[in-house]
Amino acid sequence: MPLFPNFKLIIYIILVISTSMAVSSTNILIIWLSLELNLFSFIPLLINKSKINEIEASINYFLSQALASILFLARIVIMLNLHWQTKIIFLLLNLSLLLKLGMAPCHYWFLIVIEKIRWINCLIMSTWQKIAPLFIIAYIIKPRTFIRTIIACLNVATGSILGLRQLSLKKILACSSITHIGWATGRLIIKLPCLLTAYFLLYIIIVSPLFLIINKTDKQLLNNSWHKLPNSLKLSTIILLLSLRGLPPLTGFFPKLLIISYLAEYSITAIAIIVFRSVLSLFFYINIILNIFIAIQNSLKEKKSKTTLNLVNLSLRTSLLGLILIAL
Repeated sequence: MPLFPNFKLIIYIILVISTSMAVSSTNILIIWLSLELNLFSFIPLLINKSKINEIEASINYFLSQALASILFLARIVIMLNLHWQTKIIFLLLNLSLLLKLGMAPCHYWFLIVIEKIRWINCLIMSTWQKIAPLFIIAYIIKPRTFIRTIIACLNVATGSILGLRQLSLKKILACSSITHIGWATGRLIIKLPCLLTAYFLLYIIIVSPLFLIINKTDKQLLNNSWHKLPNSLKLSTIILLLSLRGLPPLTGFFPKLLIISYLAEYSITAIAIIVFRSVLSLFFYINIILNIFIAIQNSLKEKKSKTTLNLVNLSLRTSLLGLILIAL
């Protein structure tokens, strides 16, 4: 029982304030303090005394974020005392922010933590907790196109490959988050930070209702009982997944088209890597969508005749095949 009746509300307010401080400040020390306040305010949301898994997740989250904070603070100390060590400063800052964001090659803690926490906390970790570090990458770090190209390609590739090996829906969406962070970082290659803000805002708009739907239907998903869900929720989940994948002509396709058009002037190789790896990510979405299609068929068995059911079956499979061909 919390000491205050509105304990969670207070925590959410502190989360908003700490992120706002990090985004609005120009002093690197205040940014670090804001990130620390954000860390210590999010941990109480992760802890659930009745579930050991969530306690383990909160410890893993704290250790990874504490290491990132140490690297960030070390960067500040070196910057103040050894002005000539610019390469060390840049390396420490990038490592700390990659850890904060759960980006490759510092992504393992992100997959471990997100598997053990509740869906609402998964949503916060995948969206709100990434705003401040992304802002620092976009507006504080001096642009180095080559490094950013490597980071963007590495994250898109890592998220796509890891997603193919996952069976857990949480880990699949975590891999999707890594892929989208790679796309967002790709916008920094063209030195337009405002596009990163627009892309990530659109990602939040698409992924938030998806997480909320899954959170509402968590028990059915655990039992693999998609057929018990209303058809409206099934279709909404399909549309959101395809939009998250960036399938044309859905909303998620247009920001990716925009970044490809801009990147064409800078790096054709980066475009080839990002697009090819993104096609791989389609396959772990197909597994989820096929389960939903099968659930729709099963729900129609009780209501429709055999002829109608066959027509629906054919239309669903044709639609899915068409979507795959469009993506390829």
